[in-house]
Amino acid sequence: MTKKPKPSKREATREKVIQAAIHCIYRDGFNAAHTNRIAEEAGVSWGVLQYHFGDKDGLLQAVIDYIFDDFSNTLEETTFDSKELQPRIRQLIDVIWKLVSKKEYRVSIAILRNAGKDETSSINGQKQLTRWARKTSQLWHKLFEDTVKEPQQSDIARHLLFATLRGMVDEINPRNVKTKKAIKLECDALSEAITYLLTRS
Repeated sequence: MTKKPKPSKREATREKVIQAAIHCIYRDGFNAAHTNRIAEEAGVSWGVLQYHFGDKDGLLQAVIDYIFDDFSNTLEETTFDSKELQPRIRQLIDVIWKLVSKKEYRVSIAILRNAGKDETSSINGQKQLTRWARKTSQLWHKLFEDTVKEPQQSDIARHLLFATLRGMVDEINPRNVKTKKAIKLECDALSEAITYLLTRS
């Protein structure tokens, strides 16, 4: 197994600031996560943050790109244990559930929801969402190209699967904690529905 090369000092600093931004936005909320607070959390000066990212929009774009790359790479590396459709759908649901349950995903949504509210922001939330949708569509078709023959049904199934899992994550908050059993039952039902949609004539 080949070891990954050690990141450069510049890459390590960027990673540290991006992680600090994710932590601050997740902990304090989007509006409270000022650049000075993020710099302090990362243990760097405002000047260092400015050198690497330019301004807050530059940092937020780097955070979105970081989360997008993690999401995409995870899906690209997904391989199925079964040739049967339903077990494959169920396995993919587990992969996506882990991704959308992470704090990074919640942070990306917070950034995209708030970016469009500021007319001075250079971040185009709709453009970013379109990019994510295009990428997930490509990866979906790659994963199921050997079994799914009806493009329209496939697109509907993909949209339903992602939208349902995002909705399930949005329901989870400190006052509404679902048990693992309840989540499993919902994911099982979702896999049955998606399989039916993909195989019905």
